[in-house]
Amino acid sequence: MRKITSDVYIENKYPAVYLGLIVNRGETLLVDCPIRLEDVRSWLNQATDLGKPRYTALLDHHPDRVIGARDLRMPLVGHQVTSQIMALKSDSFKGSAHPIGAETDRLKRVTGVSRAMPNLTFSDEMTIRMGDVRIEFWHRPGPTEGSIWVVFKEQGVIFLGDTVTVAEPPFIGDADIDAWLDTLDDLRSVEDQSFQLISSRDGLIDREEINTMARFLRKIRVRLERLGEIEELNSEIESIAGELLDDYSLSGSRKERARLRLRVGLEDLYQRFFDVEIE
Repeated sequence: MRKITSDVYIENKYPAVYLGLIVNRGETLLVDCPIRLEDVRSWLNQATDLGKPRYTALLDHHPDRVIGARDLRMPLVGHQVTSQIMALKSDSFKGSAHPIGAETDRLKRVTGVSRAMPNLTFSDEMTIRMGDVRIEFWHRPGPTEGSIWVVFKEQGVIFLGDTVTVAEPPFIGDADIDAWLDTLDDLRSVEDQSFQLISSRDGLIDREEINTMARFLRKIRVRLERLGEIEELNSEIESIAGELLDDYSLSGSRKERARLRLRVGLEDLYQRFFDVEIE
C-alpha cells in the first residue's frame, strides 16, 4: 500500500482497480473494492490496521469494482443512478454470460450481487464528516450515468474512477460521451491545480492525460457518427476497435481483452446512438 499524503493511501495489489483509503482519527473510508472475497477480507484487514472501516465508496456500477462489495457490512456510498441500475440487475453474476473485457469476465457464477447496491446515495453532491475532516462526493457522469468522484480537499486528492484511463481503454458501453467530455472540462478547471488525481485503473496520473483522454473520446464520437446505419456493421466496428487500440502499447491476452472491451462497448454505444439492435 502506498501512502500519498498523511491520510491517503492507494493499493494496486488486487486485480482490476486501484483501491483508495482515507484515514482520520481511527476511522477509514474505502474507495472501491476488490473482486474476490478472499481479497476483500485481505483489504479490510489492511484498512483495519489503520482504523475502523466506516464507509466504502463505489465510484460507479462497473462489475470490477462492485462485485466484491456484496460481502461488506458497512454503508456503501454511491450515486442514486448507480443504485437504481444495480437494483435492476440479477442477484447472480456470471462473467462469461456477457463478457465485456473486464477482470470479472473470468468469474464463475456468484450470488448476492444485490447486497453490493449503494445504500447511502445522493444526486449532485454530498459531504460526509469523518473524524475532524470533510470528504466530498461529486456526481461526474460520463463513463456511466452514475459515475462519481471522491474529493478530499484538505489533502488535495481526487479519486476519479474511470474518468481518465491511461494504460488501457476503458469500457465505453455505458458511456455518455458528451457528458464525459464535459466532466473532463470540469477536471481541467479544478481550482487548485496541485490536486493529486487518482485513476481507478492507473493510480496517480498527470494532468496531460486529461487531454489524451478527451482526444480518445472525440475520436469515438466521430467514428460513430460516420458509421450511420450500415449493413456491414460488425466488420466496421471491429475495424474501429482495432484503430482505437493502436493508441495503446498492449500485447498478448491483455491486448485481446482490450479489443473485446472496445468492440462490445462500441456495439452498445451504437445501439443507443442510433436506437437500433445489433443481432
